[in-house]
Amino acid sequence: MFEVFSALAPPAIVATAFLLGVRALLKHEKAAKAQERREALADRQAAQGGQ
Repeated sequence: MFEVFSALAPPAIVATAFLLGVRALLKHEKAAKAQERREALADRQAAQGGQ
């Protein structure tokens, strides 16, 4: 049983680290898109207010 666990532990650790990295990347991209939308909305509101 220990042999099975010791054989599976390294791939499981690598897979977990990979998934956490992908999750962080997606979260960062989502935040960047939200920031772009906020900036575009602020620009449109400023353009409307200036008329």
